[in-house]
Amino acid sequence: MIGVSVTGRPEEPGRRPDDASLTMRLVSETAELAPARQFVRATLGEWGLADQAAEFVLAVSELVTNALSHGAGDVDVTVGLHGDRVRLAVGDEGFGPEPIRCREPAITGGGGWGLRLVDGLSDSWGAHRVPGRTLVWMERRLTGD
Repeated sequence: MIGVSVTGRPEEPGRRPDDASLTMRLVSETAELAPARQFVRATLGEWGLADQAAEFVLAVSELVTNALSHGAGDVDVTVGLHGDRVRLAVGDEGFGPEPIRCREPAITGGGGWGLRLVDGLSDSWGAHRVPGRTLVWMERRLTGD
């Protein structure tokens, strides 16, 4: 079973708060992408932003896949709303020596496309590594406001 810890629920579902943040933890031994996708979709829906969810659901798929493939330990997925911007962050307990950046995609086989996709879906993105923790995030301005 996947361990889920959600904090910070808005008080009025369907009403967009000015500032909110929710986090879900996926236990790495049993993690699957579906709960992360559903968490992002449901959170944005609760905030009245269901029409904004598709890009974030795709991005969380890429970021969680990277965390499970290249990271270590449990994976935290955080969705934050700050004014007119949504921030998606995925963190894990891994730490590597190389900086996290877009790399050239493999001509044969898979790999190399995930962060390029996140770059295309976001207004900005980045990664932070500190001993024992890696966090990759993306931000996107809400459309249609």
